[in-house]
Amino acid sequence: MSPLRLLRPILSTRLTSVPRASVSLHLRSQSTYQPPSPPASNKPPNPHGTFYKTFGLPLVRTLLIAVATYQVLYISWSKLESMEVTREKEAEMKGLRGELKGLVGKASAAADKGKGGSGSWFGGWWG
Repeated sequence: MSPLRLLRPILSTRLTSVPRASVSLHLRSQSTYQPPSPPASNKPPNPHGTFYKTFGLPLVRTLLIAVATYQVLYISWSKLESMEVTREKEAEMKGLRGELKGLVGKASAAADKGKGGSGSWFGGWWG
């Protein structure tokens, strides 16, 4: 058995005592929600609240623009600094490679000079 069939006798007795037109008007008038009106107060507005209502959005925008500018400048500066360090390291490596080639060339020339005079098949190291 459906719940509406159980409630039908109760509803019909209640609705028969009230005229049908007034019930429909009463239901229609409350079908839309109307928020309660705010209480009327004689207090002056809070000066802090009015300041932030007036200047809150411009302050937030300014803060966001400042943070974004700082981040862009910081990342750019970091990139330029890393490029500078890379160039310095490459220049140092180039100089060290040249120095190493010079030292290896001198050592091989000294070893060739020492080999030729000894006549030993071990080279210039043992003989």
